[in-house]
Amino acid sequence: MPDWLIQGDKIPPITLNLIDGGTLTLPDDTPDRYVALLFYRGNW
Repeated sequence: MPDWLIQGDKIPPITLNLIDGGTLTLPDDTPDRYVALLFYRGNW
């Protein structure tokens, strides 16, 4: 079974490229309280 995140777990480090050319590193650049990540794959 995969290792799922559950409430209270810290997310693993990930760096996202932003459309303005910058980057966002999770969890370092996020607020201390809540983070919601939504991935919309789209239907092209």
